[in-house]
Amino acid sequence: MYAKPVMAALCVCLAVPMAADARQGSGQLTVVAPDKSAISYEKWTDRTASRLSRSIRQATSLYRDGASIGYSRVQFRLGEQGRPENISLAGSSASRSVDRISMRAIRSMGSLYPLPQEVRPGSKFEAWVIVANDATDRDNMLSSLRAQHFAQAAADRPILLAARK
Repeated sequence: MYAKPVMAALCVCLAVPMAADARQGSGQLTVVAPDKSAISYEKWTDRTASRLSRSIRQATSLYRDGASIGYSRVQFRLGEQGRPENISLAGSSASRSVDRISMRAIRSMGSLYPLPQEVRPGSKFEAWVIVANDATDRDNMLSSLRAQHFAQAAADRPILLAARK
């Protein structure tokens, strides 16, 4: 059976900016509207997940062998130009092919700009890449990844990239 690459992750819940913010003080009411070019956190995570999924498919065509299944955790920081930097395996797979697919996919994502208000250059991210034969294998690997993630201290947890199926 052909193993399929799947990028799976959880998303840290962050507040999405409001349409307008009203402040009152000293008898004055000030209304501050967000920048029209600003992107919402939800739209940004959807776009980023799509970009990562494309990168995974491309990397899979280069490094895929029929026996490769497994998962890896890749961490990186967002550079000043919006590109992933300091890319490293936070959790290696038993398969070198899966590790190569994972690292290449992150390296080839390109710039993640424009960023939502909640994400700043220098932010730490983690992407989970799963290569599985079927949904059962994928779900089992995803459960293992979740357990590892929540075992980390809350302050050390990176922002996880989210994927929509």
